[in-house]
Amino acid sequence: MDRLAAALLARAEQHRHTPAVGRTHGVHAEPTTFGLKLLVFQQEMLRNRERLGRALCQASVGKISGAVGTFAHLEPAVEEAVCARLGLGFEPVATQVVQRDRHAELVSTLALVASSCDKIAVELRHLARTEVREVEEEFGRGQKGSSAMPHKRNPWRLENVSGLARVLRGYATAALENLALWHERDISNSSVERVILPDATMALDFMLHRLAGLVETLVVYPTGCARTST
Repeated sequence: MDRLAAALLARAEQHRHTPAVGRTHGVHAEPTTFGLKLLVFQQEMLRNRERLGRALCQASVGKISGAVGTFAHLEPAVEEAVCARLGLGFEPVATQVVQRDRHAELVSTLALVASSCDKIAVELRHLARTEVREVEEEFGRGQKGSSAMPHKRNPWRLENVSGLARVLRGYATAALENLALWHERDISNSSVERVILPDATMALDFMLHRLAGLVETLVVYPTGCARTST
């Protein structure tokens, strides 16, 4: 997230005076700059960083208060001391498990960050269309844009970011479903979390690094100019 925010800020400063068409409802509006577009995204990513920090703090708790949370076999001070040694907070009131609203908040935040990445990717994908041609993914020497039409410059890596955001939004729904466990617990949440927690974090890490790299190397064609990158 820090890398993506830094890339957005650096390119925003680079293009603070690069003119761009402003659009509302998809239709030309007043002029803007490409740098301002990127700065809007950078500020959103900074907010996401704060959100993720709060969500991680909420989820970073433990409990050893017994089979139904009654401290039948040890004192609450033991739980507090053990959790502190592990660098965790403790669940002040629990059943057999830490309550899953904490985990749902975390996964929902991951999905929100992914959706912000999707937002950036969708904007750049639109600007890469042939009839707009304001930006382009960097293409390496000899790289082919399409198996059928090698000359094309398809924004396929940005499309990949958008696709993965859909996966994370699905994981957020699964995490919300995990809140409703039977009585003091059942294990219907367990199989879900074994998939969504590691996969959501790894997928988002991949998305952030991919999008940061795309922003860092993005080719920008100033509005109304010939195809010369800046």
